[in-house]
Amino acid sequence: MLLNVISKKNTRAVLELLRENEEMYFSEIQRELDMNMGSLNRILNELMTLNILDKRKDSEDVSLPKAYYFVTDYGEKVLELYDLETNLEKESKIINQTNIKGKVKNVVNMGDNATVNLK
Repeated sequence: MLLNVISKKNTRAVLELLRENEEMYFSEIQRELDMNMGSLNRILNELMTLNILDKRKDSEDVSLPKAYYFVTDYGEKVLELYDLETNLEKESKIINQTNIKGKVKNVVNMGDNATVNLK
């Protein structure tokens, strides 16, 4: 279930935004990411169900106290999966570039008609 949730659209953006800002309330997140309120609410609830996020209510005596969302310690570990993915993608690009360089004899570029000759 973890991978299903963290691979959903906008989930990474929400988590990274909260990591950068430590804690934010709903409308701040919604405004910053320009997300549909229903989608954001679903993402936040799924992440809280998995203990990736938690929230605290503002203790001021107001009729509608703000709930501040923040990344939990477990959530920080989950964010490392995104970091790992980014590093693996960079490594893969380097490997692919190295493999291509080793196989290309020459490239002839004449406008839109590029030709690649392999060894």
